[in-house]
Amino acid sequence: MITNPLAFPVSAFFVLIIGFIWYNPKVFGTIWMKENGFTTEELRKGNMLKIFGFTYLFALMITGTLMSLTIHQTGAVGMIGGATMIETA
Repeated sequence: MITNPLAFPVSAFFVLIIGFIWYNPKVFGTIWMKENGFTTEELRKGNMLKIFGFTYLFALMITGTLMSLTIHQTGAVGMIGGATMIETA
């Protein structure tokens, strides 16, 4: 199977973007802080480079896992003879 190597870092970047929106104080950020007992001052003490770096690394791992879990779709097409045989299958 041919994979696009650019797809992995780009999709992991979009995980960060969605997280920025999701945890924004105007969306669900204040509710999340309240439920977990965090304050704004406590969150500002964290190492942001470490937090976002690990988040990006884990997002890369998730994209690789999702690709391997969905690879069976290509195998199903291969069982009928490939993409050129879809019309006659």
